[in-house]
Amino acid sequence: PTMKIGLIQTRGIGDVIIALPIAQHHIRQGHQVVWPVDSDFAPFLQQTCPEVDFIPIDAAVTGRATLEYFYTQPLKEITARGCDQVFCLYSYLSGAQVVNTKLAESLKFDEYKYAVCGVPFAEKWQLKIERDLAAENRLRDQLGIHKPYVIVHSEGSNFKLDIQLPADVVAEHQVIHITPITPNPFDWLGVLDGASMLVMIDSCFANLVEQLNLGRNRHFFLRSKVGATPVFRNAWAFH
Repeated sequence: PTMKIGLIQTRGIGDVIIALPIAQHHIRQGHQVVWPVDSDFAPFLQQTCPEVDFIPIDAAVTGRATLEYFYTQPLKEITARGCDQVFCLYSYLSGAQVVNTKLAESLKFDEYKYAVCGVPFAEKWQLKIERDLAAENRLRDQLGIHKPYVIVHSEGSNFKLDIQLPADVVAEHQVIHITPITPNPFDWLGVLDGASMLVMIDSCFANLVEQLNLGRNRHFFLRSKVGATPVFRNAWAFH
C-alpha cells in the first residue's frame, strides 16, 4: 500500500545530500515523503528534488542547537501531515531516545541512515537531482574561468584546513576556492565536474562529488574518526 513517510534530519546539508536517495527510493516505490529541513535549505532542496515535500524549520523560532529544532518540531510537522511511518536519521541525538543504539555503535553514520530505513546502502550512489544549468553557467561566468583549473574546498561550517597545493599545480592551473558565493551548493556541480583536480575536506561538496561521481584527480582531506567519515567508494587520494 502507498504510504506517507516522514524523515527527520533537519541539517546539515551534507547529511541531507547523503540521505536524499533514501527519500527517492521510497518515492520510486510509490510512497510520499515529507521531510522537514532548515529553512535556509528548503528552497534549493525543493528545486533540486521536487518530488520530496520539504518543510522549512525556522531556526530563528526553535533555536539552532535545540532538541526542538532537530527533532520535536520536525516530528510535529510530520505528524500534522498524517505520515504513516517516521524515520529519524540521526545516529546520535542528545536528549531523545530515538537512536537505534546497536546500529549506531556498529555502523558508520551514513550506513546507519540507510539501515534504520531498511534501504540498501548501494542506493546512496543512485542520487538523482534536477540541475539548474543556467545557475551553474552563471556561477562559472562569475568565477571568470579562463584556463584549466583546480577546485579547493578547505573551509566548512565548523572546520578549516590550510591546504598548500604543489607549486607546479599552481603554475599550470587557475585555483578556485569554494566560498559562499551562492547559497545553493548545487550551483557548483558544473564547475566541480569540469575541474582538472578536486582538493576537498569532508563536506557537502565532497559528498556531491562522490555520490554523483563528478570530476577527476580527487583528493580528500580527512577530518573525523572512522564513525563520522562517510563511505567513499570512488577514486580518491586520502590525506
